[in-house]
Amino acid sequence: MRLPPLVLSLCLCMSLSLAAQHNKSSLLQPSCESLNLREKPCRVVVVQRYVSGNDNNYQETYLFDSLGLLVEYRKRGFGGERVTSYPLSVESLSQNRQYLFDYDGDVLEMRQFDLRGRLIASTHCIYAVGGNLAQSIEYAYDADSGIVTRRTVSDYDKHERLAKVSQYSADELLLWEEKRKYDRRGNMVRRVQTFYNDGKKEVTVEKRLYTFDRHGNWTSCLYLLNGKTLYSVEREISY
Repeated sequence: MRLPPLVLSLCLCMSLSLAAQHNKSSLLQPSCESLNLREKPCRVVVVQRYVSGNDNNYQETYLFDSLGLLVEYRKRGFGGERVTSYPLSVESLSQNRQYLFDYDGDVLEMRQFDLRGRLIASTHCIYAVGGNLAQSIEYAYDADSGIVTRRTVSDYDKHERLAKVSQYSADELLLWEEKRKYDRRGNMVRRVQTFYNDGKKEVTVEKRLYTFDRHGNWTSCLYLLNGKTLYSVEREISY
């Protein structure tokens, strides 16, 4: 069964991608660079609003030190507020997850377990000559039987930006795929998702329109889905 287009279109505007955090040091403490921020801001407040109402869906606050390293992340939404302090400890990083690194500290494999210690997913990373992440393959497993339920293949461009995602069922049927385009600053401006079901396909097109400050960081983003405004995200950036 495919995921609804709306579910896939909603993502945190500053969430770290696998490409941004495939190194152990980035996992323990992300940087402004890994969040695609310029000029090392000290504070970023992110607010998402739907056009259908005045309620905030979430508010995120990122606090950085003078070196541009993340020291605190707060997220406030309908479920309350969650605070994460950085750098993370190796123990907290390994909670319900198991990492295998190469000699450079890059992730080779990540395994995820449920609360009962059963394997539910594994991600395997493939690197190009030079060390850039080129592809990752994620397997989802049935927790009881250990059987693979789906496979997701993610391809990255030369800048380690996610360019294409394809998800397959256990019997290797293509369920959905996604293609992304970016502007010269590395911000995603277009995402096309194609869903396959019983010989039929459905295409959704997401566009993002940005406003930038004098440092080249975007301060507002309008999200359009199939030509209709869905929601907007505002960022208040302090330097």
